[in-house]
Amino acid sequence: MDETVVAMDRISELPTFIIHHIMSYLSAKEVARTSVLSKKWNQLYVSFPILDFDQNYFFPGASRLDYGSFCVRKQNYSFSETVKKFMDFVDASLVRFCKLKFCIQKFRLFLTFLDVKGSAPIVDRWIRLAVENGVRELDFENITDENTVYTLPQAIFSANSVMNLRLVWCRLEQPFDSIMLRSLKKLTLERVCLDEQMVQKLATECPLLEDLCFSNCWGLKHLCVSKASKLKIMEIRSFSEEIEIVEISVPSLQQLTLLFYGARRPRVVEVARSPHLKKLDLVSVYFADNEFNHLISKFPSLEDLFVTRCCLPGKIKISSNQLKNLLFRSCKYLKAIDVDAPNLLLFTYEFNPIPIISINVPCPWKVSFVCKGVLNTHWYLKLKKFLGVSKQIESLKLSLYSTKVLYNLDELSECSPSLPLQVENLELHTNVPLSDYETLLDCVFWICHPRTLRVNVMFEEDHKFITVFYVLFDHQCVIWLSDQLWIRDVNCCNSHPIKCWRHYLNDLKAENFLLVNDQIFLDVDNLMDGWTTRTRGVSEFHLDWCVPVLDGKS
Repeated sequence: MDETVVAMDRISELPTFIIHHIMSYLSAKEVARTSVLSKKWNQLYVSFPILDFDQNYFFPGASRLDYGSFCVRKQNYSFSETVKKFMDFVDASLVRFCKLKFCIQKFRLFLTFLDVKGSAPIVDRWIRLAVENGVRELDFENITDENTVYTLPQAIFSANSVMNLRLVWCRLEQPFDSIMLRSLKKLTLERVCLDEQMVQKLATECPLLEDLCFSNCWGLKHLCVSKASKLKIMEIRSFSEEIEIVEISVPSLQQLTLLFYGARRPRVVEVARSPHLKKLDLVSVYFADNEFNHLISKFPSLEDLFVTRCCLPGKIKISSNQLKNLLFRSCKYLKAIDVDAPNLLLFTYEFNPIPIISINVPCPWKVSFVCKGVLNTHWYLKLKKFLGVSKQIESLKLSLYSTKVLYNLDELSECSPSLPLQVENLELHTNVPLSDYETLLDCVFWICHPRTLRVNVMFEEDHKFITVFYVLFDHQCVIWLSDQLWIRDVNCCNSHPIKCWRHYLNDLKAENFLLVNDQIFLDVDNLMDGWTTRTRGVSEFHLDWCVPVLDGKS
């Protein structure tokens, strides 16, 4: 007998609830295929308590219908017929399952309405059947336009067995009575139309609610959440300009995400003191004057703080013994930071201006900077001063896009007579003119001595840089560079107490080249032979430095 059949027979002997648990890891299509294996497997399929109905499964070759597809296909007859077959299938499957008198573990429905008014009564009945059969997880997603939004039936508010509810692209209207979602722990609303009263009713009348997410909902100008006594996780994502005021007063909160896009952001973002909040993620939030510092002071237990694309005028001041992870990314107005966080485990500072800094964080740093102006002595001095505060730089990424590199070793040495910093990993992006590449290396290696250098090769200029880099470090082809590597007493830096990088670099090894598209490594020994301007990837070098000292000896 075939080994596969024997294995299948052994699985068939397992108790039904175990087989159903195994089936829960399969896709809806794979579950449906099991029904043809045998009569028993057909029974197992019919009684499977996870009902996953996705209209995409009825369109061969379509991985996902989006709103654009909906508009294009709306008038297509075959499309309409396929939708009808899908709805007949859902109706028959759901009715058949409900006759078994089993509880529904999960009911997921994804569809596209062609006729909201005509289809709504059928979908209303499906939702009522799911609620009446004790559904625990309900996931409803619908593609339509904002002028013909489907309104959920009142039955949704009496789903007292639902623990996880996700609603996408529909309308929630005020219930006639109290909300009876007594078991609800997680609520996700995406592109849902609702008003302020509905939000507050959901927050106050779902006694076990722990996780609440609003994503690009509309119909709200004032979003207020309070009196949610057990709420732990809250997320607000808004891509519209409707919301003007956000107020959150939930002392039990442990995680909070505020993300705003669009020309206008909420002019008021007020969060009450939350003594248990451990994670705060802020994206595109506008703060005036001292508002950011005042907000952070309300969260004494904060461990993770992520700030991205926020308007942060003035000086940022953070003092915390609890903070473990701190990130600032793309905050273009950030000018000064003062951080006292002695127990911080990671500090990430990416794509912000080089600030005035006062910081007490003994942890590793991950730092990224972009310079699109002139790369002059002043910029390099600011960068070195910023990095010099760190005790350990784990990674440094520099994206340098400039038409001119201005480098004056005398001025740099006079203004900052300190040794180059030790950096674990340096990643370099640049498009400076070919004639400035060697000067650029002088500047970068004056600031730091990286153990690993990664050069991203995406454009023709990057290929030129790699070519020059190989030429500079090819001991056999360039004899003069070899002399500079090994003969310390050269004329290039005699007048300076700190020598250039040529005096401190013991050896360099090209480790590998990773092709971006293919995710494979090339043989570095033959890399230049097959080099083309179409090659895209990351070239990695390992650099071995001696320890520099101020008198130039090592």
